[in-house]
Amino acid sequence: MDDILEVETLEADFSFKLRLEIYLRNTAIRIRARSNTPEKFDDYIAEREKIIRSMIGKEQSVSDKGKIIYP
Repeated sequence: MDDILEVETLEADFSFKLRLEIYLRNTAIRIRARSNTPEKFDDYIAEREKIIRSMIGKEQSVSDKGKIIYP
């Protein structure tokens, strides 16, 4: 089982930036699901995931107040 990183336990500035990237990714995934041209979102989503992985350092889940927000 993956470790769970609790975003609320991180330094405030870093926590904000991580949450922002995760929510941008999640929003793009929801929009992609409704789009007539979903492939347009693939590069954007991949870029957000690359940034998130670079921030958390490894494959793990991220939670916000007990709710898993990534992946």
